[in-house]
Amino acid sequence: MFTALSERLTATLKRLTGRGVLSEQDVTEALRDIRRHLLEADVSFEVTTGFVERVRERAVGVIAVKSVSPGQQVAKLVHDELARMLGASDEDLARKVGAQHAALLQFAPVGPTVILLVGLQGSGKTTTAAKLARRLKLEQKAPGIDWTALLNAAQLGSVQKFDAYHFAAIPGLAALVGSEPLQNWKDWLAFHTINQQANVLPKPFRDAHFAFFGTALQGTPQQRPRDMQALNATSGALQDAVGKAYVDKYFPASSKAQIQTMVGNLKAAFSRRVKAIGWMSPSTKQEALKKVQNIVVGVGYPDTWRDYSGLQITAGNAYANQKNAALWEYRHQIAKIGKPMDRSEWWMPPQLVNAVNLPVQNALNFPAAILVKPFFDPNADAAFNYGAIGATIGHEISHSFDTGGALFDASGTMRNWWTPADFKNFQAQADMLAKQFDAYEALPGLHVNGKLTINEDIADVAGLGASYEAYKASLGGKPAPVINGFTGDQRFFLAYAQSWAGKMRPEILRQIVLTNGHAPDQFRALTVRNLDAWYPAFNVKPGQKLYVAPNQRVKIWG
Repeated sequence: MFTALSERLTATLKRLTGRGVLSEQDVTEALRDIRRHLLEADVSFEVTTGFVERVRERAVGVIAVKSVSPGQQVAKLVHDELARMLGASDEDLARKVGAQHAALLQFAPVGPTVILLVGLQGSGKTTTAAKLARRLKLEQKAPGIDWTALLNAAQLGSVQKFDAYHFAAIPGLAALVGSEPLQNWKDWLAFHTINQQANVLPKPFRDAHFAFFGTALQGTPQQRPRDMQALNATSGALQDAVGKAYVDKYFPASSKAQIQTMVGNLKAAFSRRVKAIGWMSPSTKQEALKKVQNIVVGVGYPDTWRDYSGLQITAGNAYANQKNAALWEYRHQIAKIGKPMDRSEWWMPPQLVNAVNLPVQNALNFPAAILVKPFFDPNADAAFNYGAIGATIGHEISHSFDTGGALFDASGTMRNWWTPADFKNFQAQADMLAKQFDAYEALPGLHVNGKLTINEDIADVAGLGASYEAYKASLGGKPAPVINGFTGDQRFFLAYAQSWAGKMRPEILRQIVLTNGHAPDQFRALTVRNLDAWYPAFNVKPGQKLYVAPNQRVKIWG
C-alpha cells in the first residue's frame, strides 16, 4: 500500500515539474488528486485538509511571482509540508524508510515521506484525528519516555496498538521527558494538577482559577453558588445515576415515543432528498441511503444504566471523590479494549442540553434535557416541534454526510464513499455558505470565520431543510391550522429562531468567534435565509436586510 501511494503522488507531482508555466487551476487539480490519494490511504481528514491548504497558500505565492520552474517548486512544497508534519529531515526520512524503497528517492524524497506518514496509520477503524501506532513504533520513534513503565502504570502494558493523536508531536514530547530535569516535571505536574482540580480545592485556589478562566477569558464577574457547583460536579461524576433521576422526573415515555416518530419521519425526508439530488452519482447516493437507514438513534437515555457500586465516595472529601470518579471512568473505558463495539452506547448523559453524531458507531444521541422547551413541547403542534427539535435532529443526521461523515460508511468503518466529482459539487455549495457566514460581524471588526464553522453551518442548512420537508409530510396533505394568528410555516420558522435565543458577554462571544467550530447562536438563526419557504412565510422582499437572491441560497441535500 505504501509503495502504491508513493507512486501515485510521484506521478501527480511529475506532471507539475514538466510545466514551464503554472496556473492556479493546475495547482488545484494536482492538490485535488493528492487529497484523494491521501484519504484513500487512510490519512486522517484533518491532517490531509491542513496539508492541502498550507501547500495551496504557498503555491499561490510561487505562481504570483512568476518564478523559474514553478512546477518543481510546488512539488518541493509538497515534500516540505509532509516532512514538517512529521518533524523529520530528508536524511532522517531516507534512513527510516530503508533500502527497499530507494527507487522512490529519485524524485525528491516524496516517497519516503509518505511511506512514513501512512506507515503509522495502519488499517481498520480509527478516528479522523488519529493515526494507528504500534507499541514498537512508539518505542522506536519516541525515545525519552520509559514506555513500558508508563503503559504499565496506565494498565495498558499488554496493548500493542494505539490511536496516536498528532503523532508528529509525540517524539518531541518524549525528547523533553528525557532531557528536562526531573524537578521541572514535578513542578509542571503540580501546577496542572492544582489547575485541573481547582474546583475542589480551598477558596484561594478556586478564586485564582476563576479570575483567569472565568473573568479574564469569558468576562464572568462572579462564580456560581457553591451548591450549584456541587450539583454540577455530582452530575459529571455520576452521570447515569443523576440522569436516571432526571429522566424519571422530567421525561415521560410518551415524549420518547413522540420524538422517535419524528426521527423516523426525518430519516425518510433525508432519504427522499438524497434520491432527488441531481448532481450526485448513483454510487454515492446508494452509500448515503444505506447510511441514513442504518443510523442508530438514541432518544432521551440509554437502554441500560451504569452500575456505580465500585466507585468509592467519601463524605467531606471532594478532592478524593473527584479523583476516584475520574479513575473509575478511565477503568470503565479501558475495559472495552478487545471487545466488540457497542453501537448503542451513549456518550452524553440524559441531563445534558446537547446532541451528538457518533461516526464510528453511525449513531446519534439526543439527551432528555434537550427534549424540552424551547426545543420540544409534547403539547405543541407539529410546526413548533419540527421547527425546533426537528431541525436539531436533522442537523445531527446531516453530519453523517458532511466532509467528516463522508469518511465513515454505514458500518462506521473509516472509508471515504464520495466520488471526487460529487465532493466537488458539494464543496461548491459549502464555499457559498462559508462566504455567507464570513459577512456576519459579531463584534466591531470581528467577523465570523466561515471556513471554521462550515461543517456546523452545512448541518444547520441541511437539517432545517429536511425538518421542513418532514413537517409538511406529517400534515398528511391537510392544511396547517392558523394558531394565534400565525400560519404553520410561520410557527415552524419562529420555533427555529426561538431555539437559538441566547445572551452572552462580549468576551465569550469573541472567544467563540475565534476558536469555536460553531457560529454564535444569533447567526445560526439566520440559516432560514437559505430556505425558499421562509420568504413567502414572512413576505421577505428584495432590498430588505436579510433577503438573499434565489441563486445565492445554499441548497445542500435537497
